[in-house]
Amino acid sequence: MAGKNEASTSDVSTFPLRFGMLGAARVGPDALFKPARTHPEVDVVAVACRDEARGSRYANQHHIPKLYSGPRAYHDLIADPNIDVVYIPLPVTLHFEWSMRALEAGKHVLVEKPMTSTAEEARQIFALAEAKGLVALEAIHCTFHPVLQRVREIVTSGELGKVKSVRSCFFWPSVVAHFLFPGDDIRFNYDMGGGCMMDMGVYPLTAVRYVTGATSAPLEVTSATASGHASDPARIDRAMHATYALPDSITAETTADLAAPGWGPFGLIPRWPKLELSVSLEGGDIQVFNFIDPGVIHWIKVRPKRGVDRKEQVYRYDDGRGEKTWHSYDYQLRAFVDKVRGREPWTWTDPQATITQLETMERVYVKAGMPPRKASSYIHVSPEST
Repeated sequence: MAGKNEASTSDVSTFPLRFGMLGAARVGPDALFKPARTHPEVDVVAVACRDEARGSRYANQHHIPKLYSGPRAYHDLIADPNIDVVYIPLPVTLHFEWSMRALEAGKHVLVEKPMTSTAEEARQIFALAEAKGLVALEAIHCTFHPVLQRVREIVTSGELGKVKSVRSCFFWPSVVAHFLFPGDDIRFNYDMGGGCMMDMGVYPLTAVRYVTGATSAPLEVTSATASGHASDPARIDRAMHATYALPDSITAETTADLAAPGWGPFGLIPRWPKLELSVSLEGGDIQVFNFIDPGVIHWIKVRPKRGVDRKEQVYRYDDGRGEKTWHSYDYQLRAFVDKVRGREPWTWTDPQATITQLETMERVYVKAGMPPRKASSYIHVSPEST
């Protein structure tokens, strides 16, 4: 990834955007490094990791030319005048602080989902980005792939009439989760913003809101049931099931599980992973397999009550843009770069949608009898006010 960019700090509109990443995160290769290789306007130039040995291994493995390490690694990366964008895949409770610091330093920010622990923190990030003339985006990549675009298009076309209900689920079987999520994973740490709803639960809720267009206000949560994680069952949800009342009498249901137990006698039969979205309409149904990363494999099944069933696969936008080999992360990065460059992205997530999503998640936790995730201890003070 090195070598694409020889720009000075005053010439960023002509040369690739220079990305720096906070933390040696496992998601980095899929979310940024691989998409960056095929994008002529992106160059990943630096990573910050407080552990020098770990950071050095990570930078070498992924061919990142510059490493910041030590206790001030994040500060030093943000202060680098040769970085235009900061990618933040840190634990959730750190998103607010480092997004605000990066924005104050004049950097655009791409922040892993969920954007923050609370809706109010996200509101502050977007307000600062707007005041600074910068771009801030929550990285819910699935909304940028043409698959969810196509589902929403079918819904809004009126082909199958009005929406009656929506169901979406995402879970890993426990036999797989054992390898994906070690016991000390931050997903199981309340102080780090952990919990299934804060991780896998983001996707089903996003899908429900996206295909129905119910993104301008938080949803009414009619019920929520949490299955506590063994490490902290009162505060950390291993699984979360919730139901919602949407405008126009639409009902919705989401299920997420970090480690779904087996079924059958003594739970010995493992389950298959589930990544599904189902929309029930007056005139038929739409079923989607793998709306989360459709670039791997997916299908959309349209089943009208009158007419012939059909199966669709969508890898490009209607105007031909996109590639079959692209994952949702590729589409997300392209939209982000377009926004930063002042071009019209193929699709974009309005800040209000991110804020109301977090408000809905807070309501889910309250309804389930669990505490919402706590806000960061960081207090933002603008340098201009000191």
